[in-house]
Amino acid sequence: MEDSINVNEKDLVETEINYKGSKIIAYKLRGTSILVCPVCKLSYFYSEADLINHIIAHAKGFIEKRRGTPTRIYRKKEEYWNLYFYMNRYLVAF
Repeated sequence: MEDSINVNEKDLVETEINYKGSKIIAYKLRGTSILVCPVCKLSYFYSEADLINHIIAHAKGFIEKRRGTPTRIYRKKEEYWNLYFYMNRYLVAF
């Protein structure tokens, strides 16, 4: 679970997480059970499994390679007709 919480370095407490044989030193917010990603310190999680999956995503590079939000490209009617006739010309040939 990712939230936008403002955290100072003073609010983080180091903790060791053992999850299915993997030991990771992560951070917890002082006074809560919210886990903070030790790599980016921008993501917050309520379960150890979610944190482990997030760290695996860092290791595989999924987060750094993530695409932005897709945008719609508006075409003029003439472009659609040109594309339509272009595609039909090749479909009729077969």
